[in-house]
Amino acid sequence: MALTSPKSPQNDLIDLMRPELEGQTWTLPTDMLARGLSAKQRKPDADPRKLESEHSDRLEYYNIDIDKLEPVIEKASHHFPVERAFYPGLCNFLNGCVNSCATALRHHEPNRPVFLQRLKFFTWHKTEPLKPDLAGSFCDEAPSELYWSPPSGGTQMKIPVEVKRTYARSLFSAAPLRQYALVLGYNQKDRDFRGGLTASKPLKLEDVNDREDVVRLFMSIFTWKDRGDAGFPRWYNENQACPPGRQDGEHFLVNIERLLHHSTCVRGRSTRVFGFKIPDTTKKDPPAATPLIPVTETVRRSQENVEKEKAKSQGTGPLGSQSQLHPNSGTRSSRGEQANSASNPPMDKAELITISPEYAAGEIVKYIPLAVDWHPSQYPLLLGPGVSAVLKSSWVSLFGAVIEPKVRGDCSGMFGLPKHVYSFWAYHTDTCITTNHLFLPSSDLDTEAMEEYRWHLYKKDTERPDYRALLVQVMQDAGSSLVSAPDLRSFITAITHAHIGYYNMIQRSYQHRDVSIWNVLAPNQLFECDIAFTIDQPNAIQKEILQLCKDLSIEKQHAAILIDADMAIDWNTYFDRAHGGTKSHIHSPLDDYWSFYFVAQWAFVFNPLSLNGVQNQAPIQRLRELLDGSPSNRDTATADITKYPMTANRYGEFLQQAQPFLEAWIDSLYLLGRTWVDTPESLKCEVFSDIADRGLLSFLKVAHKFLLSTSSTK
Repeated sequence: MALTSPKSPQNDLIDLMRPELEGQTWTLPTDMLARGLSAKQRKPDADPRKLESEHSDRLEYYNIDIDKLEPVIEKASHHFPVERAFYPGLCNFLNGCVNSCATALRHHEPNRPVFLQRLKFFTWHKTEPLKPDLAGSFCDEAPSELYWSPPSGGTQMKIPVEVKRTYARSLFSAAPLRQYALVLGYNQKDRDFRGGLTASKPLKLEDVNDREDVVRLFMSIFTWKDRGDAGFPRWYNENQACPPGRQDGEHFLVNIERLLHHSTCVRGRSTRVFGFKIPDTTKKDPPAATPLIPVTETVRRSQENVEKEKAKSQGTGPLGSQSQLHPNSGTRSSRGEQANSASNPPMDKAELITISPEYAAGEIVKYIPLAVDWHPSQYPLLLGPGVSAVLKSSWVSLFGAVIEPKVRGDCSGMFGLPKHVYSFWAYHTDTCITTNHLFLPSSDLDTEAMEEYRWHLYKKDTERPDYRALLVQVMQDAGSSLVSAPDLRSFITAITHAHIGYYNMIQRSYQHRDVSIWNVLAPNQLFECDIAFTIDQPNAIQKEILQLCKDLSIEKQHAAILIDADMAIDWNTYFDRAHGGTKSHIHSPLDDYWSFYFVAQWAFVFNPLSLNGVQNQAPIQRLRELLDGSPSNRDTATADITKYPMTANRYGEFLQQAQPFLEAWIDSLYLLGRTWVDTPESLKCEVFSDIADRGLLSFLKVAHKFLLSTSSTK
């Protein structure tokens, strides 16, 4: 869909973005921003293949093309006037920048390829509430429609220009693994021009020096020779990918088949999970030709809002529980399979943008020497022709240890957990690692020096820049969301096996802390794990756990796995540090067990089976809207589901069958909550471990009752 589709109000998007940014807005000198944008090559003596901290990626490590073009910039900046007419004048100014940069660069280096050589700006006179004022694209005449990700024959938005707002989020949604995007902003009142969310200083177009800086920004992007220079990953295109093997030079060309999850955010991990398959050379396995629609999608919320919702929950749920939060550990609001039904959503709905398969397939992937950083050495490489697997990308914070690869390596192949193939840091070109470091102030600066780079848009500024890098992990095929469970028994079995996976992490001293609708996945068939479930030297509670698991045939074949451990903590070090807040705000295993419940409740309601036998869909649709709404709305839905009879003609046979299970489960959680209230104030590993034991036992007793009863009725 292009810009002719219905639009949501602009302020809705701004309200969503404001708390997420949390003061992470910065200004850089124009020359520094231009150097970050410019094509570059990492210096041979500055090529560490591992990232260990925010110190790992700096402009000083690169040979930067624009550094050689100062005479060209000066020449280009004198070739066009500044017009005062509003939109047409600004458009003419930008096209003047483009033409001058192209001409000057062509004279300086005639044979240099230019990625943006066909760039041209147009005024965009459309009536939608959310739209760019000017559009930069590759066409000679103003197009009738523009797309973030165009279908065959469509025109793509390359650089949006906004006089009031910003469109960087949409550019990243259309190319999720890109390193950076340039958006141009103009203040018509003060006639100030800026480039970027990490922005340039405000530039006055009437000022000769500032006008030269505008040209410098344009010249930086005219140094791009290909997609890699523009920040796009050369090894990946949303249709195919070229991940590495474990040996130097080894790599695979794989077809992207499914988009299991997409997390929408303007600042954060922006997690994306794909299912892929290595083509079998003996068969014809072409890439998929249909759009990738997320099985689940989440929208990140600020930690400040999470804490507020936690505080509100104390009157209705056990202390420390997340009984009023979405089914995702209280960090994001969740959406289900029905949320992304559009085949090619419009430019104003960044969270719904679907990548055009025709456009993606046109961008040829190439081998980039990506170094594998973590892999479980005790297991053979699980990739080969015809093998399906999962690729997960996320922008991880480099403040502190990057824990997920370590967790996956230590827990790979255990019951209820995925087999970890390997992890690697992404590079978008041969020598350019994919980080945000080049667009942030240096971590070496003290507080006073850092102040120079702050863009004070908020009452409270963050203490330090949020240094992140793109981490990619490959694991065994994870299957489908619980929303797709075919019947009640399969559902309960899957959520039970995911509990065991969570507990297996606990046994290795890791607490997951991010149980969500997309983190609990059910394979399409039973998988045999490498390490059967057991507990060494079990105490009395653990002996009960083992007996219940024996009754439920829990040993080596699991029906669900718990993925995504980038929010996990290591108990070996966690309790040695001070943690602020009261006990009710500390994330204990009880919170994770509550999250399992809300994942299940949400998946039951959104499962297509919940519509079977329904005469009027209004009641079930009301439940879905409540669960996807405010904390109080979600409380209302939980009360309806667990306290009032649900008939098949109003709520469907599936939810009617599930209600007794959910009622018994939530009662057990309230009872477990009283155990947490009675624990000592001091934080100790033994306390958390005891809650984990009691929580698993509590759930298994409920699952045992219902799984054996459903088995006996078959």
